[in-house]
Amino acid sequence: MKPAHSILDDSFRYVPATSTSVAETWRRFGWRPLTDEERKRRRRPAASAMEPVAAVTSIGRRAA
Repeated sequence: MKPAHSILDDSFRYVPATSTSVAETWRRFGWRPLTDEERKRRRRPAASAMEPVAAVTSIGRRAA
């Protein structure tokens, strides 16, 4: 993929990384941060203290 402007072109302007915003760059391409409401909805529900625990079957060797 060819860049839009060559770094040798007069229209090219260098922008130091410390002067850029990663979030703003992503927003230009359609990304938006989650709201607190969306974040809460996506969270996995906490396990209930009353949920039954499945029995565990040992698959190791038995003592002779």
